[in-house]
Amino acid sequence: MLILAIDSATPVAGVALVNDDNLIREEFINYKLTHSEILMPIVNEVLQGCELSLADVDALAVTMGPGSFTGLRIGMAAVKGLSLAADLPVIGISTLEVIAHNIAYSDTLVCSLLNARRQEVYAACYDNRGCYPQRLSEEMACPPEALAWQAIGLRDELGFNGITLLGDGYAPYRDLFKLELGERLRVVPSHLMLPRASALASLAMVKATRGEYENTVNMRPRYIRLSEAERKLGKGEV
Repeated sequence: MLILAIDSATPVAGVALVNDDNLIREEFINYKLTHSEILMPIVNEVLQGCELSLADVDALAVTMGPGSFTGLRIGMAAVKGLSLAADLPVIGISTLEVIAHNIAYSDTLVCSLLNARRQEVYAACYDNRGCYPQRLSEEMACPPEALAWQAIGLRDELGFNGITLLGDGYAPYRDLFKLELGERLRVVPSHLMLPRASALASLAMVKATRGEYENTVNMRPRYIRLSEAERKLGKGEV
């Protein structure tokens, strides 16, 4: 099965092409260009560079959220358009699960966190003692210290050997996490910190073998919390 995976849930733009267990090509851009400028050109580059077309693809994969409101909408719109144009099924995967899949067979508690701004992170904790992450907590938007306290509780309860933090939500609160987690904290190299389209494709392959596809027409991003505009509207500020 050939899966084309597209990720634009964070400032990273990523596209990967995976055939069963074989990663054929991956493009990863973490630069100042907007997703609306670069995402579809990257898709075309990946396919053409492998001498393939959309007609050769069996399924599409996309990060469903949480993440950047604009980035999620751009990625979702791109995948919906490709799906309708080529009559391809779509697999949706949590952004936090994709990040957690950067690590496997780890004896630490793995926590994925994204910078949600307003002094919060989007986060979830995972058991990565196997090949694929198993979620242990609900996805949430919370203060970083709340994530740290939850991670300590899960680590002590389940006997993990430390706590590994992944994602762009770590750097803004680095000092806080070092203080709260102390010697429990494990930090990975930068190439494992951010979402990878290849990890998205790997998780999507598992769901595809089970026939777990999205309803493309009704598919919506999972934001977890209201956008700034929706929040202000609810308060009567706009």
